[in-house]
Amino acid sequence: MIEPAPTQAHGSVVIHYLPHFAVITPGKSTKLRIVFDAQTKASKSSPSLNDQIFRGPVLLPVLGDIEKAFLQIMLAEEDRDSTRFLWLKDYQKPPSPDNICIYRYTRVVFGVNASPFLLSATINHHLHNYPVPLAQEIEENTYVDNVLCQPQQ
Repeated sequence: MIEPAPTQAHGSVVIHYLPHFAVITPGKSTKLRIVFDAQTKASKSSPSLNDQIFRGPVLLPVLGDIEKAFLQIMLAEEDRDSTRFLWLKDYQKPPSPDNICIYRYTRVVFGVNASPFLLSATINHHLHNYPVPLAQEIEENTYVDNVLCQPQQ
C-alpha cells in the first residue's frame, strides 16, 4: 500500500505532497482512516493534483427515477369509474353499508396492465414538445419510469 519515499529526487520527477487528515472511529474495525485531499492547491495559481491527472471516462451512467410516475398522469373523467374500489371506514368493524366507502382513482393506477404504456406515451408526448438532443436522449434511454443516460465527458 505505501512505502518510504526516497530522500533524494532523481531527474525531473514531479513531487507533490497530499494534504490529509485522520478520521478516528473507535467503534469500528478500522479505527483510523486517513483522508487525502487531491483537490487542494498550494496557491490560487498552482494546480491541484486532480487538475494534473486525467480522470478517465465516466463509466457509471446517470440513473433517474420519475417519482410516483403513474400517479402523475390524470385519468380522463369518463375513465375514472372503471377504477372504483371499496374501502372500510373502520377496518375493525365488519363490512356493512354504513362501514363501506366507494372511491375511484383520478390518476393512472400502478398495477393495471396498460399503465406502463400510458406512462411511456405521456413521457414521449412531452419530450416531443422539446425538439432538442437531450429530449431525444432521454426518450431513447427511458424504460418505464427509469432514465439511464451517460454523462458527457
